[in-house]
Amino acid sequence: MENCYYYPCPLTDGISQSIEASSKSQVFEEWTAGTSRNTVLKFRRSALSKPPPETPANILHMTFKTQQAETKLLIALLHSHGLQEVAQEISEFNLLWTGVHLKPQILRAMTVHQRVNHFPRSYELTRKDRLYKNIEKMQHVKGLKHFNFLPLTFVMPEGFRDLTTSHYRHRGPWIIKPVASSRGRGIHIVNSPEDVPLEEPVVVAKYIENPLLINGRKCDLRIYVAVTSYDPLMIYMYEEGFVRFATVKYTVGRKNLWNSCMHLCNSSINKHHSDYIRTDDPDAEDVGSKWTLSALLRLLRSSNVDTESLMLQIEDIVIKSILATAHPIVAACKLFVPHSNCCFELYGFDILVDSDLKPWLLEVNLSPSLGCDSPLDTKIKSAMLADLLTLVGLPAVDPMVSRPATKYRPYSAFVSRREKLEDSLALPRMKKSTASATALSPDESRLIRNVRAQYERRGGFNRIFPSADTWKRYSMYLDQTTGIPISGNSNLSSVIPMTHNYNYFLHQYLFPDIALPLSSKSSKLRPYSQMNSISSRRVKKKEAPPKISKTSKRASEVLSTISLNGTSKKLPTLQIV
Repeated sequence: MENCYYYPCPLTDGISQSIEASSKSQVFEEWTAGTSRNTVLKFRRSALSKPPPETPANILHMTFKTQQAETKLLIALLHSHGLQEVAQEISEFNLLWTGVHLKPQILRAMTVHQRVNHFPRSYELTRKDRLYKNIEKMQHVKGLKHFNFLPLTFVMPEGFRDLTTSHYRHRGPWIIKPVASSRGRGIHIVNSPEDVPLEEPVVVAKYIENPLLINGRKCDLRIYVAVTSYDPLMIYMYEEGFVRFATVKYTVGRKNLWNSCMHLCNSSINKHHSDYIRTDDPDAEDVGSKWTLSALLRLLRSSNVDTESLMLQIEDIVIKSILATAHPIVAACKLFVPHSNCCFELYGFDILVDSDLKPWLLEVNLSPSLGCDSPLDTKIKSAMLADLLTLVGLPAVDPMVSRPATKYRPYSAFVSRREKLEDSLALPRMKKSTASATALSPDESRLIRNVRAQYERRGGFNRIFPSADTWKRYSMYLDQTTGIPISGNSNLSSVIPMTHNYNYFLHQYLFPDIALPLSSKSSKLRPYSQMNSISSRRVKKKEAPPKISKTSKRASEVLSTISLNGTSKKLPTLQIV
């Protein structure tokens, strides 16, 4: 048989390459957001059950690492979108997900296209002793009435004398929690300060004896909160959460203080009780020992409870807790984080509602559990994770690209004609929309584009800061020069020179129709270019602007709140059977 030789045909090869490029263009169009200058992955919960055959992450060989975290669901979600896990010693990755605090050298080595799920010093919010100390400072500086959402709390052993004095006025019981534990570990309730251990650091808080009861059982709320930036402050609250029930019916009195399944609502504790009810139906949101937040709100509205007011109070707790603890986190970011978009955080806020419908902050979890004990768990947590990763914006970049000069041009060969057109129109549209007496600097323009693009990707996350009314409600807790949340009498600008008031700038730009006086002495808006502090003018060397990408899309910047239609009625006790 004669040998057959293949002679390449320019026409057929060109057609083949064109078809391949067109196919990849469709893949990027479906699974990415943004433009060719700033392309980020889109994540969908549906990919878990039906992974796409090809994704941008496949094409770009995108990778992730995990460290000491409960990540089974996360890994499945990332794998379904084409990301591959790499060994710990590999420095070329796109996402690092860890369950512990990061060392400074890891943060300093981050490149512009890499993301990590923690900010430095996040323990200021998530350690129970630090949370209390930070909020206590704000109570002294701004008044107890503005930060009256923590039960009366003492830190042991230094607060033992104050606890004893308070006990004679308020009496017990008192709930004891290790300062750095989670999932109900080490928690117990005592009647007297004499029963408080002094060998290890713990917090002791007044036990709330009048909790809201549903079907006779105590419950608490798990609220998911994402922070994508601390300067400017960007806070999102997820539209769905969980309601966790104690398995034993609640009785007033001190005979049953030993029964953790009556007084604690943690699923990690109650799931071992014989009365714990686990449902196998992912759509059964108001059945068993764990409900969705939406199911509880529907039930409360049916009893004429003003659930909108309740959720606004919870939003207020979230914002004030983060404001009270943000000061040292901002300082650490300025010292250790090389690029403004590298870090993000998912917090788990645990809220208890009492019989007067007042919400109380119990604790804030650094790495809220992603474990799935039921189909309902999987449904809610997978949707939340997919929306979180899309919100954060994982750049569609090959991690093996040159580290010193990474650019946001990950798929210029595959970008569609439509997206190229949108990209070419982005800058003129921004110029037109920002035409004013005070022109925006390149840094400011990039910041606005980044904020708007993130808002468009928010999915089920509602942005609660900044919003149309947050400057009016919370500017008193921000430094008038730097815009950084204050912390007692400390001054961040004395530690690190601050050159911008980004929080004021964003409120001024996103909500131009609302008057934003910079201080009580000035009701007239000043041009942003005049707002730099005197200390910033003395800075000899300016920091290089962060590599924040451009986008052509403009989000409709509106106040995002949970839509609730209940009528207002305050009930002294709500006992629903």
